[in-house]
Amino acid sequence: MRPQHLLSAALFLAQAVPHEASQHCNRLEYWNPDNLCCGSCLQRFGPPPCPDYEFSENCGLNDFGDHVMHPFQECPRGQCNPDLAELCSFCGSGTRAPTPEGSRQRCGEKPAPTKEPCPLKPETPSVLSSQETSSPAISSPPRTSEHTIPWQALLTFALPLVLVLLVTSAAILLFARKRHSPYLPYPGSNTSGGSLVTSEAELPNLASQPLSRLLDELEVLEELIVLLDPEPGPGGALACGTTRHLAAKYGLPASWSTFAYSLRPSHSPLRALIEMVVAREPSASLGQLGTHLAQLGRADALQVLSKLA
Repeated sequence: MRPQHLLSAALFLAQAVPHEASQHCNRLEYWNPDNLCCGSCLQRFGPPPCPDYEFSENCGLNDFGDHVMHPFQECPRGQCNPDLAELCSFCGSGTRAPTPEGSRQRCGEKPAPTKEPCPLKPETPSVLSSQETSSPAISSPPRTSEHTIPWQALLTFALPLVLVLLVTSAAILLFARKRHSPYLPYPGSNTSGGSLVTSEAELPNLASQPLSRLLDELEVLEELIVLLDPEPGPGGALACGTTRHLAAKYGLPASWSTFAYSLRPSHSPLRALIEMVVAREPSASLGQLGTHLAQLGRADALQVLSKLA
């Protein structure tokens, strides 16, 4: 599952939690967490300001004292409240809905506030308009608790997850780049940029010298054999810069390299390669060999070859 899908699912679950009724008070009361008692919705908010409205459950408050919905709500379908009672009743019945019994932990009684003017216009009786925010009795409750708490929980869960995903993705990309890189140096080779540039500077001096000279310079040839003939362990086939890859630069097939390496240790694959190239191309130069070594990133072998410059 993608990270954005995980975040969307977590946000949906956090916002889908329904408002729970108070565990201490009846429908027309709210829990006062400071005084640990049930207060009357009517005494706190006054009667419904408009006909056909009633109190929301627990006046829209939870047991922590947070507003989770509006104190008043529209009457259910088929019910009316023309007398501004606390609860709606069936239309035309002429009787008021029964008021639930008060809780045992009832707060002290106090006078109910006076009724505020209805903010609804006659032509819009169905929904409370945005003007209701000007009425102190039914002012829109702050929604911080409803949204802040889920968002805090979501951030606590999502931020570490996002960080882990970012670090994992970066590691995978880095590994993939290294694995598919066209140049994977031979272990132990010196491939620093400065030494490679310095060695390449000697190539013009080698261009005029024949490759056959290397067969006479046994000391230099032996150093190159030590550097280029060995291959890494089980993962050696993925490494570049050995005699096997140098043979490919000269256009020799892989079967030739396999045969040349089968003659070890009695005969060096690099010496066999030099002899084969000289026999096929007498005009081959040390400069061409140096170019191939530079392309393979073998600055160490290029430095040894530069002794002949």
